Amino acid sequence: MKIQGNSDMLGRVRVEPPTSAPAVAPSGFGEILKNSLNQASGPAAASAPGGALRVQFKSVEPAPTDSVAARVEGFLELMDEYRSKLADPRVSLKGLDPLVRSLEQGRDALTPLAGSLPEGDGLKDILNRTLVTTEAEIMRFRRGDYLPA
Repeated sequence: MKIQGNSDMLGRVRVEPPTSAPAVAPSGFGEILKNSLNQASGPAAASAPGGALRVQFKSVEPAPTDSVAARVEGFLELMDEYRSKLADPRVSLKGLDPLVRSLEQGRDALTPLAGSLPEGDGLKDILNRTLVTTEAEIMRFRRGDYLPA
């Protein structure tokens, strides 16, 4: 597309047809990917013809339900439930009390785990932030910050 014009003919646009047909992407990548996924033998990353890498995908087993990550995830879901009920005007503060008690129990159960995780572990950072946020929300609820004015 070219814009033509001079000082007295402003805004005139002329559309030109493309000079060449758009390049069609080769379908080779899809074929290579299918072949890579279908091959069950060989090392995880071995040289393939043409200098490409052959990648073999392995399924990852789900984390055990008693793992720290699973417990933190469950606690975060509990916090999300608290957030949604707190935002719902149909839920009274009295109705939130059992959920806050569950948050207190979860906080008490997860606090010792924070000390058992190694320094620099990303999960430890997530757990610490979760515990701080939970403590602040429990204090706000118990202090009466959410009472109607």
